[in-house]
Amino acid sequence: MKKIAILLLLFLAAYTYAQDLTFTYVNARNTTDGVDDYYEADIYIEATTDFILGSGQVYFTYNSLAFGENIKASGNFEYLQPTGCILAEVYGFPAYKDFIDNDNTTSRVSTAFQQGVSSGTIGTNNVTAIPKHLFSIKIKYVDVNEDPTIAFESGGVYLDQFYTACGPASFGFPDCTNEPGVQLFGDTFDSTFASLDVTWTGLTSSDWTTESNWDRNALPATTNNIIIPNVGTTAVIGSGDTVQMNDLTVETGASFSILEEGSVTVAGDFTTDGTVSVTSTSANSGVFIVKGTSNGTITYERGGLLASEWSTISAPVSGQSIKEFVENAANDIRVNTTVTPHRYAVGYYDDSKLDGSKWIYYTATDLATNALQFEEGKGYAISRASNGTVTFTGTLGTASITETVMASTWNAIGNPYTAFLPINENGDVNFIVENISKFDASNVGVYVWDNTQNKYVANSLVTSESSLAPGQGFFIRTTTGVSDITFNEAERITQLASGGTFSKGTSSSKPSIELSITSDATTVKTDVKYLDAATEGLDPGYDLGNFGGATFDVYTHLLDDSIAGDFTIQSLPTDNYDAMIIPIGLEVAAGKEVRFNVNATDLPEGMSISLEDKETGVFNVLTTEGYTVTMATKLAGYGRFYLHTQSKVLSVTDVVGLDVNMYQSNTALIVEGLQGETYDFMIYNTVGAAVYKGNQEGKGKDSIQLPLVETGVYIVKLTTSKGVISKKLVLNK
Repeated sequence: MKKIAILLLLFLAAYTYAQDLTFTYVNARNTTDGVDDYYEADIYIEATTDFILGSGQVYFTYNSLAFGENIKASGNFEYLQPTGCILAEVYGFPAYKDFIDNDNTTSRVSTAFQQGVSSGTIGTNNVTAIPKHLFSIKIKYVDVNEDPTIAFESGGVYLDQFYTACGPASFGFPDCTNEPGVQLFGDTFDSTFASLDVTWTGLTSSDWTTESNWDRNALPATTNNIIIPNVGTTAVIGSGDTVQMNDLTVETGASFSILEEGSVTVAGDFTTDGTVSVTSTSANSGVFIVKGTSNGTITYERGGLLASEWSTISAPVSGQSIKEFVENAANDIRVNTTVTPHRYAVGYYDDSKLDGSKWIYYTATDLATNALQFEEGKGYAISRASNGTVTFTGTLGTASITETVMASTWNAIGNPYTAFLPINENGDVNFIVENISKFDASNVGVYVWDNTQNKYVANSLVTSESSLAPGQGFFIRTTTGVSDITFNEAERITQLASGGTFSKGTSSSKPSIELSITSDATTVKTDVKYLDAATEGLDPGYDLGNFGGATFDVYTHLLDDSIAGDFTIQSLPTDNYDAMIIPIGLEVAAGKEVRFNVNATDLPEGMSISLEDKETGVFNVLTTEGYTVTMATKLAGYGRFYLHTQSKVLSVTDVVGLDVNMYQSNTALIVEGLQGETYDFMIYNTVGAAVYKGNQEGKGKDSIQLPLVETGVYIVKLTTSKGVISKKLVLNK
């Protein structure tokens, strides 16, 4: 205390001068260095008359439960002079020096400073009617959950502790004995904005991003606590707005709304006694993430639903009564009144039931009371009688959720949050990786309904990066012994960088073929991906089984035939394009005209894609045009169509010095044109498996005895010293 006492005597020896000063807090915020939490604020000064600042002293009180006692002695207090503030000014020498912090009581700390250069050296008035940054404070929390309750100490001996600058008027160091500064009176210490609370006024509009709608006439910082009182104007987070805050309180009678493509992240706690809503469309959704506790109810509006169409959904809040949901006239849920009891178009899935009866729909008897509620993490099918929206009202989910599932079956589950959940990628922080061991090996992925294809489409580790929208229902197939699936709250995100939508993701650049078939204006697709680490057998997470059940569909079969089943996505190696012939399976009714097309991405230059139709004996190059055929009979499965990928077949003009011919003679393969060297040969069947391989000494015309094979198309591959030659041949028994 001795140094402070000397400073005060110096001040009292100076002259006094009538002047009004105002001190305020600006940008109060909570910060963290990853280990400790801090309260920080900038201290601003303004005056009714401009002057050059001399020495001064400020007192602060604080909540010792938040910061501890004697914060100077404990090392929890910092008195900062960041670049740009008055106390950081330099004129050859620092303009201010002798910065002193002191504990005055267990819950009060003071800061003081003196001049480092003369008033003439500073030269220009640095305190004006425009508020300017004086210095900053930073205090380490001992309990960040306690209110900091920071304030200026004012009144009595704590007033009038500021002076104008000492002379001389020339360049140099201050002479406060012979040319002292003037003591300033009329101090005002305004602690209003020391609080982390910022209050919505709605004076101008409902737009969150309009500064005049806030009590400080400035937009809140991400570390502020936000209070929405009942002022008659709804606080609206508009489309494209991304807002972060510490705590959020919506008071009784107040309203707060997040529109589609708007997002709010509350780092602290959320409390509402008012009306809070989050809306979505068929393509976009608002997002509301609370990382602390949540108290009160909100309403989520699922938009873009089509009349008499089914949607797979989940409840993004907890506590919604199913009875109230179906009886809400605004939801317009279809009801079958021709049966007794009446049956509603809201149901859950049970894979143990017979085909055609796996969806179990709620009846009026089931919903005689409000006892049944939508279950967090469970998938439901719903259908409206008209185009429109449905609403869910309940408590916001903030914790991880474990959903009970049945082993070795299809399970309908759903995103339980008012936030997006990454399905894949996202730095391997996603739903699939979280539950990787719980999927059936042939179905490591998420199946989401696609109205355009009229089927469930798959998202796996190899598909484009995508996320589940809030309240999005989907299917998974579990492996043996599995009883639950985890939704990890830490994986909640606002949206993908490119924009998150229902069942939509970002593009992905991998060598791939998308084979599509179209009939009666409906197009369905299957994908082949090429990866260095893939095999011709089952690659869990990269080969994805087809959901099945669609009356019009297309899929593929694994090349090595090790796993039975249909695959909507098949991943293959990148080093054997010419030898891999992919069986194509179809589900299509008799008499239907079907058109085949491909969309290839990043395949090797010169690669052609052909569709073999065994019934017509025609090879169709799909990379140049599609192929249209009318099905004389119903097709369900494999055997007719095969997809071939082949680089340009080498000939004498490609491999200098070689003129090679290959054909079958009885049970032998005849190779003409190779002489004086030993070459390797391999023969592949229609599913890409090697059926015969060996080497041969070239003698001009070589006879290679063939194994007993089924009649069909085969690829013969010769590896010579001058190049590789591949040729497709029809081989007979």
